[in-house]
Amino acid sequence: MTQAFRTFGRILARHGVALMAWYLGGEALHRLLVELAGFVGGHTSLGGLLLLPLAVAARLFAYVAMYLTVRPSLPHSRREDAGGPREFASASLAAILPFFAFYTAWGLLDADLIDFFRIAVAVGLESTGMQADQLGDRGGLIAVGVLPVAVLVIALIARLLFTRFAARLPRWTVGLAVYTEVLWTFMLFVLVARWWNGVLGWVGERAAVGWLQSFGDWFAINLEPIAAVWEGATWLFGIVVAALLVPATWLTVAGVIFGTAFDSTPSFPRWAGGAGGAVRGAAMSVARTLVMRLEGLWAAVTVIWRGGPVLFGAFALAYACWAFAEQAATRGVLEVIGGHETWFWAGVFPLVSVEIAAIAEPLRVAIVATAYDGVIGRPKAGLDTRPSGIDDPSGIESLSGVDGEPSEIGVVALDVEHEGPLGVVGQHEDEQDAMRRGLGGA
Repeated sequence: MTQAFRTFGRILARHGVALMAWYLGGEALHRLLVELAGFVGGHTSLGGLLLLPLAVAARLFAYVAMYLTVRPSLPHSRREDAGGPREFASASLAAILPFFAFYTAWGLLDADLIDFFRIAVAVGLESTGMQADQLGDRGGLIAVGVLPVAVLVIALIARLLFTRFAARLPRWTVGLAVYTEVLWTFMLFVLVARWWNGVLGWVGERAAVGWLQSFGDWFAINLEPIAAVWEGATWLFGIVVAALLVPATWLTVAGVIFGTAFDSTPSFPRWAGGAGGAVRGAAMSVARTLVMRLEGLWAAVTVIWRGGPVLFGAFALAYACWAFAEQAATRGVLEVIGGHETWFWAGVFPLVSVEIAAIAEPLRVAIVATAYDGVIGRPKAGLDTRPSGIDDPSGIESLSGVDGEPSEIGVVALDVEHEGPLGVVGQHEDEQDAMRRGLGGA
């Protein structure tokens, strides 16, 4: 426990200001990209559709940068060969899927879509003289149809091509690979959410649902004790799920970013040559990418229970205290400001929320990173970390190359060791730490 408090304090002392800067930068870029996507969507829905995923990616990149920033201060998770643009790009690629799942499940994706639609409709109506029937391909309407499905398929094919031919592509195409990954993942979750909403709407219109609602109303009127117990159990279940599932999700996201791996992992066979030519090579490359991605995600998920119930319980308690403190601080600031008109809160409330979050988010990162490092430092956990640019399933290794030269290896075995990155980020952190020690800091 003492080690955990030391790690938590070291993270805040060394990186607190940097974490605040990363968070504020990500939020500012997110807001700017939502506004830009809405403006473009007001003139062409397709253009807005291609820009909106970047708004979500801005938040993703900010969180990836925040966790990689604190890595040098984690005694069990830091790596001397970690750091640099290659690790950042590869960690971002690995975190896209779990982050988008979390982002969608907690309603943040819907919030972005609502803001996008509101801005796009306003711009579209203004450009058409407030005539809704003249919008056409404007207004940012996103529904389950040919256009979003086509965007998803094209982006996914492009992403697979980047993976397949990574060794032959120049280094700057890393950005395009990340964008195509973000785009197809974004469209997948948008379409799944739209489809699920349609399913829920269809189910809600069935006669059986109406009968069940009537049955529940009868219980509430005639059997009040049972209804009270049911309501209490439902409330308690929601509290328990929120208290356990949310911190567990953040722990998984941190595990993906840090490149969690099992201590002993069987090597992949060498897939090369043989019958089938390019088609077989592409299939093997895709299969390898999928298996490695799922293996890394599963290793990150196991962080939740491999630390033991005591460690996870302490982490969940600390997270609950953090959540309570954040809500209390927000409520307190709003009460100090007092009552005002709606137009006043429209401009002030987002600022208050961001200011509170600028303090709260570094604390959350420190709590999650400390808990993660505690799990990795437990010998019985059987987990380790690796620089995200090593053994990379996304093709970043091949795109970025070593010592500035493109790699000639398209598909390699997992047991092959590559030269590590230059560690510029780690060197910069060491210099900052030395300066702080000289000034009497951490």
